[in-house]
Amino acid sequence: MSSDNARRFVVKLREDHNFRNKALKTSGPEDLLLFLQQESLLFNQRELVGAMAECIEQLELQEGR
Repeated sequence: MSSDNARRFVVKLREDHNFRNKALKTSGPEDLLLFLQQESLLFNQRELVGAMAECIEQLELQEGR
């Protein structure tokens, strides 16, 4: 379930400009964690890295790499 949250987070960052701005305006790790809790998007760093790697792989496939 946490891996799914990490994937949703990456997709939302990519597709939702307002969400991305809110995430980027957090003042540090603790503030970001609070933001993620409010969005019900709990995951750990490993799950985030996995979701980001999947996103990069999809983009590369779309570009024909």
